[in-house]
Amino acid sequence: MAICLHRRASGHAKTMSAPDARPTKILAFGDSPTRTTGFARVMRNVLNLWQTMSDDLGMAPHIHCWGIGFEGWDYDSSPVLIFPGGTHDWNTASRLSQFLQVLVEGSYTHLFMLMDPDALGVHGFPQKLRQICKARGIRMLLYYPVDAPLEREWLAILDAADVAVTYTKYGQAETRRALGKSLYPIEVVPHGVDHCFVPLAVEERAKARSVELRLQPEPGKAVTTINFVTEDTFLMLGVNKNEWRKDPLRMLEILVGLRRLGVPAKLLLRMDPMSAMGGIHLELAAKQLGLTYGVEWCHVGPVEDEALAGLYNAADLYLTTSLGEGWGLGVTEAMACHTPVAMPRHTSLDEIGYEAGGSDGPIWLPMETGFVCGADTRLRHRVGLQGAIQRIYEAREHGKCGGGARNALTPGRLKTWDAVAATLFQLLMGAEDKAEIGKAESRNSEVQP
Repeated sequence: MAICLHRRASGHAKTMSAPDARPTKILAFGDSPTRTTGFARVMRNVLNLWQTMSDDLGMAPHIHCWGIGFEGWDYDSSPVLIFPGGTHDWNTASRLSQFLQVLVEGSYTHLFMLMDPDALGVHGFPQKLRQICKARGIRMLLYYPVDAPLEREWLAILDAADVAVTYTKYGQAETRRALGKSLYPIEVVPHGVDHCFVPLAVEERAKARSVELRLQPEPGKAVTTINFVTEDTFLMLGVNKNEWRKDPLRMLEILVGLRRLGVPAKLLLRMDPMSAMGGIHLELAAKQLGLTYGVEWCHVGPVEDEALAGLYNAADLYLTTSLGEGWGLGVTEAMACHTPVAMPRHTSLDEIGYEAGGSDGPIWLPMETGFVCGADTRLRHRVGLQGAIQRIYEAREHGKCGGGARNALTPGRLKTWDAVAATLFQLLMGAEDKAEIGKAESRNSEVQP
């Protein structure tokens, strides 16, 4: 379907041949861009850049978002209109019916969905969505992760999509395997990296390592402020959700093992201290392992991107022990800051580690044999504890991490969100004049070393 995009009031309409010549109205479905999740970061970057890109081309589509997890109080932080799409009840029958009603009554021409496909295959939703999109000429693009082997029934939502786009070649191959169709048309559009995630100069990195912590006081005592990082600290950083899939307990166990070998290691987690997603109680687990909060490890809540970039630069090593990843934003953000990365070699991590792993590549962590995750039996790749401890220890001894070691990227290995947003916009529009839309991709399309 071709489109008609209207220039703002100061100019003429910019038209790409369209049978109905309707003004473009885009509805996005996924995590609210106001949240702090990985999905939200993708949504925020894509929607914000679509607005900018449309202005550059003299086009002004209406862009709205059905925002999962949006409650209304943080509305001013987003440039697009957001409908509250629920939080824990976002894919109940009633919520999805409300979404379909908004889609119809809003006269939208395009639908951009950013979500795990299996979460959308409920309550007959794919069939209802397909019927509405076909009847009303709505072009739908699904942008989705694959972080473990798929089952055919989880992909019902693909039947409603005009364009299916996944993050990695692993996701593409796994989708085709599950469908039993080796040539099924699936686009691959990798994630981007925000412009703020860049390597700091030596002097600035030294400042970033001055991490001060304010410890919660015991009853009747004053707040305590400490310097968490000392001159000889081997600082490991983990940025992720506190859920069983990310295996945060293994990160704490690796910290214990390195310290027993005499490494002055400390672990800083950008992670919620407790979890409603099957994760762990970080402070209780650390205490049981003999770790003291504020001495060997600590956790911090959400931080602004500039501060997060400082943490990546301050770290001697970025560590992830995830059981499966559809992408791995923390990995690529750390790589963009030239921080050495230690991670398992499976699912999409294998791909992004190879594609963007820097001149020396990541520190690949060995796997346990015979592991099967109890919460999701598709996941069979857990980082082996002793092997991981030894691999990181040896990497530090050989100068691959610690002591100021950095891992410079090969030029052009990581894309910026400008390029990602432009490609997704082109696919969503289905425009005949692809060269014109492609103009918006020319600005800062690659992260330089």
